[in-house]
Amino acid sequence: MSNDADLLDQQGRGQVALQLLENELLKEALDAIDREVMEQWIGCPARDKEGKEALWQLIKTSRKFREVLTGYIDTGKLAAHKLKQYEEQGRIAKLFRQ
Repeated sequence: MSNDADLLDQQGRGQVALQLLENELLKEALDAIDREVMEQWIGCPARDKEGKEALWQLIKTSRKFREVLTGYIDTGKLAAHKLKQYEEQGRIAKLFRQ
């Protein structure tokens, strides 16, 4: 089970990942890379299997980058939810101790 410091770290990382994915300049850059690589892939001769494979790997890497950030966001949301639960449980426990 994660401790509070780990949960706070995960929550913070999730917030940063969200800021990155919502950053217009980063979105534009990733979209430009995807477009350029796809155009090169489409324009690549069918006989150039190695070239097509290398371009396909670039597209997959770009998508994986977005997936990893999305995973950080999801983990951060879960951590925030757990922290909120712990906080609420702590308050309830304090009421019973009084």
